[in-house]
Amino acid sequence: MLLLSSAAQSIYWLGRYLSRIQFACQMLPFENDQEAVKFANAFCLPAWDANSLNAIYLDPEQPFSISTQFYNVQNNIQQLRAVLTPHAYSELNQLTKLKDDKSESVCAVVGACAEVLEAEEEQVFLFYSLGREMEVLDQQCRLEQVSENQTENVASILSILDENGWGSCERTWSAFLQDQSMSSLYNINDDISAKFEVCE
Repeated sequence: MLLLSSAAQSIYWLGRYLSRIQFACQMLPFENDQEAVKFANAFCLPAWDANSLNAIYLDPEQPFSISTQFYNVQNNIQQLRAVLTPHAYSELNQLTKLKDDKSESVCAVVGACAEVLEAEEEQVFLFYSLGREMEVLDQQCRLEQVSENQTENVASILSILDENGWGSCERTWSAFLQDQSMSSLYNINDDISAKFEVCE
């Protein structure tokens, strides 16, 4: 295994959280009620119009909110202090020490955080990239907009990790490519999670 499983998993989820926040920042604010309800149903969010969906994303008490996801980012960065380069850790730490937890402030710094992580050494970059690309794939799958480019991105990273001894996800990945359903996506997510658990 390239990294301790706990570190690799934290890096992976850091990629997912940052991608999730960036997606929310791109989507907000929702203005069309019909589109908002369709989106809420796809992501299993308890919203009935555009205003209620916007409120979910902006309410710090909501688990899917931007500020809650950013809190997860902050926690993961602290857990990775011994893994990230000193420069990257210091830069990320400064970026995430916001004066407030308003969504506007969070949206302004997530891009900068992503740039720092993209410059990290290959082991960190691979798991970070896997997290980001799996989150984008999740978003596309829920919205029934899976692109060939996105599946190629994920397949490329999984192949590199396999070549480096992480193990293959070929069975579950092939099944997902066949139907591109949420059920198949959950299976590939479970496969990835299982590899984090056994790779020490």
